[in-house]
Amino acid sequence: MIQHQYESHSPIWESRATIRSRPRRQIEDDALQYYPIERQPLCLHPLIVELGSEVEKYILIQSLYKYINDIIIFETEIVNRTARSIAKGLFLFDFPFACRYDAMSVVIDEDYHAYVAMDYLNQVQTQTGISPIVMPAEIELSRAIPRTLATLEEKYRDGMELLAVAISENTITADVAAFSRNLTIKRSVKGMMADHLADEGRHSSFWIKLVKIYWSNIDEATRLAIGAALPYFLQQYLTNDIQAEFDRRLVMAIAMPESSRRDVMADMVSSYPITKQHPMMVNIFNFFKASGLLDHGPTRRSLDVFI
Repeated sequence: MIQHQYESHSPIWESRATIRSRPRRQIEDDALQYYPIERQPLCLHPLIVELGSEVEKYILIQSLYKYINDIIIFETEIVNRTARSIAKGLFLFDFPFACRYDAMSVVIDEDYHAYVAMDYLNQVQTQTGISPIVMPAEIELSRAIPRTLATLEEKYRDGMELLAVAISENTITADVAAFSRNLTIKRSVKGMMADHLADEGRHSSFWIKLVKIYWSNIDEATRLAIGAALPYFLQQYLTNDIQAEFDRRLVMAIAMPESSRRDVMADMVSSYPITKQHPMMVNIFNFFKASGLLDHGPTRRSLDVFI
């Protein structure tokens, strides 16, 4: 018998889900930015600054395109894979019906977020005449999850996938929150992010509850196997390789002297040290604590370097 205390979020979803309660976000013709300049260090490089405001605008629009592209990949290819598996009863752990029912609402929300993101991308492209450069076909999580699953026996892989998605959902919630509060970007971008945040706050809580149910009902061998794999997952997830590759492609798309291009690329930061000082670790630590993972001594010890 699964021990759990779970209350469905369906009443809240019915009244507050953005697919049920938000208008279409339409782009404004104003001077505000499409993307926060502080999130794209290329715009702060002296050799880029010298190129003027149109180049800055181009870089920020391409950065928005990548952010939207990342959202679409994350939500439709990663989160929905796990949520749909749970909703349809295909996940190796048998969650109660209320969990599976709520998982289906997550699938609906995430597909809607991708739909809104695609609509907004098309609006920006139509209004500015700036087409996206070649976008990445994957995100860091697309690499991190299969690489980690490959280190585990098959019977532990569903559980590891659940934790990976829950970790990422809790980190993206904080990221979207910071984005939605930025005062320099267009109201429609802020509105789109605020709508996303309204759903992601509910999702992050949902995934924490699922992990708590899962973690408290699995056997010790499963906890040990997954707990031992978490550091490797974090090392794979908290990289900057794909962003750095995109930034190099973006620099190549800008008209500038070849010597300046080489200097800009040489100055790019390709990664952060993956330690407790990593910018995303505060949110990940909060997830570990809230979901009960740190109550398990061996798992806590395996994560010592990160927490």
